[in-house]
Amino acid sequence: MIRFKDVSKVFQLKDSQLKAVNNVNLTIDDGDIFGIIGYSGAGKSTLVRMLNGLETPTSGSVEINGHDIAKLHGKELRDQQKQIGMIFQHFNLLWSRTIIENLMLPLELARIDKSTRVAKAKKLIELVGLKGRENDYPSELSGGQKQRVGIARALANDPKLLISDEATSALDPQTTDEILDLLVKINHDLGISIVLITHEMHAIRKVARNIAVMQDGSVVEKGSVSDIFNHPKQPITKRFVSENDAPNTKDTTMALDELVNRYPNGSIIKLTFNGKRSQSPVVSQVAKQRPDLEINIIEGALHPTQAGTIGTLVIQLLGDPAEQKKALEDFQTLKVETEVLSRG
Repeated sequence: MIRFKDVSKVFQLKDSQLKAVNNVNLTIDDGDIFGIIGYSGAGKSTLVRMLNGLETPTSGSVEINGHDIAKLHGKELRDQQKQIGMIFQHFNLLWSRTIIENLMLPLELARIDKSTRVAKAKKLIELVGLKGRENDYPSELSGGQKQRVGIARALANDPKLLISDEATSALDPQTTDEILDLLVKINHDLGISIVLITHEMHAIRKVARNIAVMQDGSVVEKGSVSDIFNHPKQPITKRFVSENDAPNTKDTTMALDELVNRYPNGSIIKLTFNGKRSQSPVVSQVAKQRPDLEINIIEGALHPTQAGTIGTLVIQLLGDPAEQKKALEDFQTLKVETEVLSRG
């Protein structure tokens, strides 16, 4: 278990101080995939660097299984760091070494005998789906394949915790999904806890079970992925949640503006539903209850998460304002979250 207790980190600049992390309290359970999301400068990378002793808190404590990391030194600290694997945005591979040689390097530094190093490296190569590429060089691999090597290398010392720091931000969408699926497989098969640092809500939505949202060094919101996506409270959280939801494109926004201008008495409503509700005919149910109301579907999307599917739907309501209000109440009765984007 990981605990951040009242953790702050202050950097001393020439003429001022920078508070990179401000009074953070977090608990991450063993075996969890925990997402920490925030824009650049939010403090998320500084926070996780305190997990492996690369940074020390100015105040507060960072504990892993009851051990205060800042109080560990020498061999104790090195032993703790071996239990933590790191995956980076840039792969940091040795270009003059083959794939298998890259994977054997941390084992060599740990003074593991050669036969064991070779066997372990081959096993890791198979785990990340690169069997047959053992003797290739990094220059012969795609970006996604290089990241798979980076993941395999992070697993070389059998860590209990894997930290992914923007590991997918340089990859195309399809490759990103493949890497995220690999992380879920590693978590499931090996039982390794994963802390996912990212500014991409898609990555959080796809693999994380719990999430913390950071802004200006502080955790402004935290909870399960389903709770955060269904009930975001802070403005920055709502912004992140809406990034992959409809409407989310310039063309869609222009189309909505056109509908509002054409039907000024209508309403544009965003519906959010999860679990079994994402597969239920909620719109047709409300349409049957309100036959005098016209309901038009504008745009929709389904997003799979580790806790189930989250769906969003943007609809237009045309008709008597009182009936529109009752339709909103009907959706809420059906346990569907509603947000009025435009009211006539």
